[in-house]
Amino acid sequence: MRMIPVLIRWAQSSWDKTHYYSHLSTAVGHRTNQIGGVMGIIQDLLDELKEKSGRNDIPTLNGLVQNKGTGLPSDGFDYVIKNYSDLSPESKKGEVRKLNFDAHQYDWTWVLKALGLEPARVLDSQTVLKIKTEIHGYGGEGKEHKSIKEYIANHPESIGLKNIKKAQMEYDLISGDRLDIYFECQNKTHVAVEVKPSVSPEGDVLRGIFQCIKYQSIMDASRVLDNDNYDNEVLLVIAGPMSKANKQIADDLGINYLDNFTMK
Repeated sequence: MRMIPVLIRWAQSSWDKTHYYSHLSTAVGHRTNQIGGVMGIIQDLLDELKEKSGRNDIPTLNGLVQNKGTGLPSDGFDYVIKNYSDLSPESKKGEVRKLNFDAHQYDWTWVLKALGLEPARVLDSQTVLKIKTEIHGYGGEGKEHKSIKEYIANHPESIGLKNIKKAQMEYDLISGDRLDIYFECQNKTHVAVEVKPSVSPEGDVLRGIFQCIKYQSIMDASRVLDNDNYDNEVLLVIAGPMSKANKQIADDLGINYLDNFTMK
């Protein structure tokens, strides 16, 4: 039952992001190799609620979780869509996206109440308000922050990048935002890197997650001006550990991160 509020949170806030079965296990603090069976039980609960309430419009939540190998729900999804396993990969993607959009549009408030469940909030409202207030108090660039940026710019392999055509620190976007580090790779992938030093408080790391979302959107939109076809990626690099709450938020929003980064 703990998985249902998490799935509803994903439906409401990040239905179009990638969520793996491992993300769901982490979110509820329980790992199992029978998660496919658990997803089937969740579908049974929703079907039972449909029958009891007379409301046949409850969407499935099962399409929100995907297999890392295929980027799609497993073939056990036939339990939700008849003959799903016989569809082509593109048809599967189309069907799953439609179901996830239906889940996104649905009002799940009454479902949680009917099942006696509370929303799966990562942070309570008071904590969010406190972080918003503190954001404006963060200081300028420190020595560690600058050193990490210089190191990554000169050693892109330290964050898993190779075949670099261009590397630049303090790269300006058309919006006026400035990236800590910017790479262009030989495979026509552009990578933005946001760096947080080990002294960054949890709220500043959270701010970095949302900065990454902004950078991704701006870089994607900038292709209109460049008259070119390339892929964009954004990576958050943290010298300290990532808190459990921030990991859940980053996973929910599809933000790639690397924590406990060290300069070797």
